[in-house]
Amino acid sequence: MSGHGVGRTGTSARSARICFHLDFQLIGYLMRRRVLRRRKQSVVAFVLAMLLAAAMAAPGGAAVHTQPHPAQWWFTTWGVEDLLWPHSKGKGVTVAVIDTGVQANIPELASAVLPGADFKHENGNARVDWDIVNHGHGTGMASLIAARGGRNGFYGVAPEAKILPIIADTDEAYSKAIPFAVDRGAKVINISQAGPGECDPRLQQAIRYAIDRDVIVVAGAGNDGAGSNLSLSPANCKGVVAVGGSTKQNTPWHKSQRQPYVTFVAPAEGVGSVLKDGQFHTSEGGTSSATALTSGAIALIRSKFPQMTNREVVRQLIASALDIGPPGWDDQSGAGIIRPRLVLNGEIPKNTPNPVFEEYDKWLASQPDSKSQGQERAEEKSGSSAGGAGDSEGGINGPLVIALAALVGGGLLIAAFVYFRVRGRRAAVAASHPQPGPYGPQSGMGPVPGQTVGGPPPSMGAPMPPQQQWRSASPQSGGPYSGAHGQPPGPSAPGRPPGGTGPQQFPPPQG
Repeated sequence: MSGHGVGRTGTSARSARICFHLDFQLIGYLMRRRVLRRRKQSVVAFVLAMLLAAAMAAPGGAAVHTQPHPAQWWFTTWGVEDLLWPHSKGKGVTVAVIDTGVQANIPELASAVLPGADFKHENGNARVDWDIVNHGHGTGMASLIAARGGRNGFYGVAPEAKILPIIADTDEAYSKAIPFAVDRGAKVINISQAGPGECDPRLQQAIRYAIDRDVIVVAGAGNDGAGSNLSLSPANCKGVVAVGGSTKQNTPWHKSQRQPYVTFVAPAEGVGSVLKDGQFHTSEGGTSSATALTSGAIALIRSKFPQMTNREVVRQLIASALDIGPPGWDDQSGAGIIRPRLVLNGEIPKNTPNPVFEEYDKWLASQPDSKSQGQERAEEKSGSSAGGAGDSEGGINGPLVIALAALVGGGLLIAAFVYFRVRGRRAAVAASHPQPGPYGPQSGMGPVPGQTVGGPPPSMGAPMPPQQQWRSASPQSGGPYSGAHGQPPGPSAPGRPPGGTGPQQFPPPQG
């Protein structure tokens, strides 16, 4: 017993050192396991986030809202969900929006807005809406055409179409913007602007350029029919589809322009939209909105029937119209309110009148080079383009899209796994050697360098109606706009453009 007692102190100290060493190793092991476990959790969270984002971004995939906004009464008028979308959602069609720019970063327009052009300031790609007078007129028009649902549950008529934003507000700028849109692949050009006066010859030639290349130009008829009721451009240009307004009761909207150039009408009264602050705003409405809704309907038709010519699309839309004014054609409602479902269903009879192109052809015949490429094409395809039902969507077919999506998604998942696996190993090895932190806070992106603010677009014939921000299922009155992003450095004064060219500019209605 005594022999055992002699070395007890040394043995105890040695055992303590061994235990301390083992405890230190155990702590290190547990710390490494904890780091790896956190990395694995990060991988899982990352993969789930990517899958959710992909599902939300994919056409026809899950979105924040699956039902349209309750204030979108025109969805009932046209039967958008039940009668139009089963045929087409506008896939493969680009709609040019010539306006004040489009705020591309709002949720409703995520993935919808292409790089465009600014023909007012001669810089930028128009993916920022510089309208500070009406808080985003161009964005509102784009949302009526192609909004994806996003934060507010607001859908455009053609939620799978693309938007090509272009800033322009004078005849000279329009004459540049229209060929640009055509050359960038737009099949529909939406101009929810207008100014008093006859059609400028430069603008008319630009419209001819579009028509020759199978593009449809749509413009607002104007909102001052109960007032001065002036003839407005570009609605009065030959070959333009000039859209008037209708009410919730399918009657002519009392403010819509009464002019012989009115082709037909579309919903205008009380049509709100999502503006540049990303929020839905109610509005008194106007033919600007009716024009945008018509452009969305045309996108659906051109998506389902990609071989149908511009002349045939316009003819069939005119033939689809329900007469809502005095019997026959009238200056306030034209042919009546259009019913896109009849075109998509193939229910339009052949050989109905097409006054838009009849007037255009008369003008064209008076030109030195009277026979255009578009006219020659139309003659070659006469009678053969009314169908097209066999090409349901155009572009890449569904199975190929799914296969490509699977390949891309698989590649992303593999890349994510490898990335975090390597990071996890490095973190485990270097856990006891922390790396330096960031050098400082990172600043957000400001306005586009050199971008200046434009004034409001030309008037639709009346001052801007009051608008309210929607905060619940029922529209309610509210204060001034708030939270608008992408504000430009400072406004430029509205008025007639330098040199006296182009239409006079006034604040346009949101409609």
